[in-house]
Amino acid sequence: MNTRQRRRTAPLFTALLAGAGLAAAACGGGTAAAPVNAPPASPHAAAERAATLNWLAKTNQMWTRNDFAALDQVTTGEMRKVYQAEEEQKTTSAGGRHPLQLTGLSITIPCQGSGSRVFIAYGDTNVVTLGQGMQPVAMVFEQVDSAWKLAAIVQRPSSSSRWPALCRQGAPTTAHTVLPPGEYTTDLARALDHAATGTPETAAAAVPFAADSFFTGPDSFTAQSAMQIRQDRAGGVTITERFSPAGYPTLALPLAGGRGFWLIGILTQTAAYSSAAGIRKDTLPDGASIAVPRPSVVHHETDTYITTYTALDPLRSAGGSVALDGFFGWPLTAVAS
Repeated sequence: MNTRQRRRTAPLFTALLAGAGLAAAACGGGTAAAPVNAPPASPHAAAERAATLNWLAKTNQMWTRNDFAALDQVTTGEMRKVYQAEEEQKTTSAGGRHPLQLTGLSITIPCQGSGSRVFIAYGDTNVVTLGQGMQPVAMVFEQVDSAWKLAAIVQRPSSSSRWPALCRQGAPTTAHTVLPPGEYTTDLARALDHAATGTPETAAAAVPFAADSFFTGPDSFTAQSAMQIRQDRAGGVTITERFSPAGYPTLALPLAGGRGFWLIGILTQTAAYSSAAGIRKDTLPDGASIAVPRPSVVHHETDTYITTYTALDPLRSAGGSVALDGFFGWPLTAVAS
């Protein structure tokens, strides 16, 4: 599997997790994680547990043997794209790799509304760090053609916070929320495009999202973007960054007590670097590695990532704003010329 360092997503990961190791999640680093601290488990989840362990076994077949024959059996949506990227970019032998681990497995089956059937598998795993450290994650499985397949992975917002409490009995609320699920990725892409320019964020510009530490303050995505833009410009490099919906349906999982929904949406992130004079080294001015293989002088580079963003969407009657809650990102392609 490829462990090429992500770049523009790393500050965002750091902002969300307050330095808890987001950048390490996709580039092979990582530290010991806190216990998964999962929500209450659902009873009678034997089939879902078996599906999760089957996914792990098939993933280990890919990791230890570079055998991706089972990819379509256990993945769908964003995670199928991630696994395909790893299959296409694998450059090293799998010999000597130890099987990946999953501990503390806990299954929650949320209240099912219209649309796909899903369950959430919480656990500590080193799958997302490619064996380099255990991380607490929530894995969203969807039922596709009578089979359970991994659709998305989310990392917990911080080592001290809990996962959102999901509705587990009865029907989900039908009350209107602040942001309809169908508008989530479009509105989020707009907000992230603005924040990526480094322009100070205001409450008005962030609507319908909360202007909290994600968008404002010294560790925010906005501030980190501004810092890297300054570094790039000082080194003669300009960057254009864009976000767009990836085309996968947004998952809206009902929260306990009818308090709204946990939104899980997928975006594509593109970072385009340009240097008139050219870069004659292995890294860009902001410290990010240039794509390999690369020409001796790099004038342009385009990196593409696939990213999962979760948010807590409150009921409109309760007021408040949509709060970004968790993140997962992975590099798809990097092309230098």
